Amino acid sequence: MTMQQLDCGHCGRGVLVEKFSAAHTTVQWTDDAADCPRIASAQRGLGDSGRTCDALRSTIDEAVRNKVLVETTIELPEIAGSGSR
Repeated sequence: MTMQQLDCGHCGRGVLVEKFSAAHTTVQWTDDAADCPRIASAQRGLGDSGRTCDALRSTIDEAVRNKVLVETTIELPEIAGSGSR
């Protein structure tokens, strides 16, 4: 994995991000997520799938569009016997 540092454009909270595709993003908070004003105002507990920040999502999407955050490519291993015949 190659996580990249990115700061939220709204609150400045730092996260580590790895983007695999348009639908697959891994985020690791480097500050306490509860310090994010949008997450704190939603008052959702740990593990709640609604515990997200739209501003951070927008920052990530913008970073991808501007090529600040590049998608990681994964080379999957070949499985023996699964090749074309």
